[in-house]
Amino acid sequence: MAGAESTGGDTRLGPEALAPLLTALDLAQPLLTAADATLRVFPVDEAEADTFDARAVDRCNEVLARLGAAHRLTVPRFVAPAPESPSGLEVALSNLCDLELGSWRPLADSAGELPGPGTGDTTGPVRSVRSGSAALPDSHRVTPHGLPPFESFAAGDPGDEAIVLVPPCGVPAGLFAPWLDRLSARHRVITYENPYLFGDWASLPTPRGDFAEEIAQLVAVVEEYGPGRVHLVGICGGAPVALAAAARLGDRVGSSTMLHPDLNFGPGVTRTPFQTQFQGLLAGAGSSPARAREVLTMFLDPNMLFGVPTRLAPFVLYPYGDLELFHRYARLNDALMAYDANEAARRAGSRTLIVTSRTDRMTHPDTARHLHELVAGSTLEVRPTGSHHDILAPDDEMFTLIQAFIDEATHRSGSAPDPRPASAPAPALAAGSPP
Repeated sequence: MAGAESTGGDTRLGPEALAPLLTALDLAQPLLTAADATLRVFPVDEAEADTFDARAVDRCNEVLARLGAAHRLTVPRFVAPAPESPSGLEVALSNLCDLELGSWRPLADSAGELPGPGTGDTTGPVRSVRSGSAALPDSHRVTPHGLPPFESFAAGDPGDEAIVLVPPCGVPAGLFAPWLDRLSARHRVITYENPYLFGDWASLPTPRGDFAEEIAQLVAVVEEYGPGRVHLVGICGGAPVALAAAARLGDRVGSSTMLHPDLNFGPGVTRTPFQTQFQGLLAGAGSSPARAREVLTMFLDPNMLFGVPTRLAPFVLYPYGDLELFHRYARLNDALMAYDANEAARRAGSRTLIVTSRTDRMTHPDTARHLHELVAGSTLEVRPTGSHHDILAPDDEMFTLIQAFIDEATHRSGSAPDPRPASAPAPALAAGSPP
């Protein structure tokens, strides 16, 4: 492991050696913090896991505890070998650590003090490279009338036009740190988190699943930041909220972008088996905590992780970390999936970009095609390949497409386009190329 130094027979860990573990912990913070019990993490390689004795396990936990204290992070508990029945959350977390670290063995074999406060190293391990929520700009609290306060995040200089990212239900804002970085060269970029699922969510009553409240939150963000015109970007399950809010905001919307939109147009438009089954399970989980427990137990089966990219897993699994949190998520997301999008689509403006792929097995491409038919003058981009998860960590081509569409809409609205080039691509989740 790079950054490990040998001194007098001891292998000491330098900042660079700890940076991969810090990256994994950064990415997993929302999940680790939300979990109702301390999550376990273990070596993925069974042969390697069997070589860890009690001293090695203790040392790995000492390293985790030190990083947690130095950086104010919630950390998992290291175990070896792997437990008999790990949850899907623990398997996902272990896979992430395995991807970033490569092996826990250098940490287990290390000795001596660790870099950080109190050891003469005031910077800690590579503070300049942070990921996930740690890479977000400082939060700004929105306190709308009649709604619980919630956190928002913005990057870029204020101006008359702004981009608002409308995230899928239950996905932490940290996932969109690269979006804020990449799209903020010429516009302020804003996103936000639902108060019933993030922050001090446990202090709020269980939500009813009121779709109107979802629209009100997005409108409150627009009012709080005050741009004259907004460019709404509805991402997957955020598309219903973006579409409905666009109809409400009217001429204040400069453009709308719908990325792999999860929209309900009724029985005449094909939905994937996943959409139908998932919504049915959400409806059940939202009906009572007892039913939520049954559904959550099923979702926590590690086999349910199939197809979820390793670096995305800590984000998309966030609502599954706690029973009450999952019950809330089920109510909110069921309302989004049940919303009839037909009327809002007919009222949408022509400056609408719709993106899907032929190979999306979660949200049927026919949903995007039908939206295109309803929105006169809209632009439909059907990519030949790409999973539903790919849109959460876009490649350069997708970022360029989104930026160019918004730039064109800005130019048509009469605002002079900023001559500055778009920023260089942000490292996906500050950990290399997207999966």
